[in-house]
Amino acid sequence: MTLQTCLLADLARLTTALDSSTVDLAQLVDRLLSDIDAAVAAVVSITLTVIVDGEYFEVSASTGGSADRMPASSLGVTLADPHRTGTQKHLLILSGTAGALTDFAADVSRSLGLGVDSAVLDRHLRGAGESGSTECGSHALASVSEVNQAIGVLIAGGRSAVEGRAELHRLAAQSGTPTAEVARRTLRDARGWFPPQAP
Repeated sequence: MTLQTCLLADLARLTTALDSSTVDLAQLVDRLLSDIDAAVAAVVSITLTVIVDGEYFEVSASTGGSADRMPASSLGVTLADPHRTGTQKHLLILSGTAGALTDFAADVSRSLGLGVDSAVLDRHLRGAGESGSTECGSHALASVSEVNQAIGVLIAGGRSAVEGRAELHRLAAQSGTPTAEVARRTLRDARGWFPPQAP
């Protein structure tokens, strides 16, 4: 498999995206999904996780037919940027076809000069004997997304990301409900409300 030029350019851009405040990570992830979908059979979704000073941020994108496909293979890639310390970037790609990411993993590792442990196949899949593994994985991803969105609502209200996360955890502990449920309530309450634009 020879990686397309646009895919290599998007992967390279992703490794340095945090150095520029003008890069729209969601747009880059969508473009990357399109590139990967053209190169790999039955792509279900990709998720970019960025950890900056201990704070997690995730951007996910899925293909149109992702609801019909169960993940059968996964590739986790740690994208290293030698100029950034305290920042980690991880890309998770799920495919509905077993073994579909093997050649892609080798090509990405070679093209980007990644270390041996930087590309890991199928570690993100649950064992076939576990009941509800796909539902559990999808539910966990949705919960993380809702928590991140709720933190965004709290940031729009004037809190920092750390304060927003702490507030969600405080409310969860106070009410005895999971943080994801508090996040869902926060999002329901915020629907239709948009923060004022900064002058």
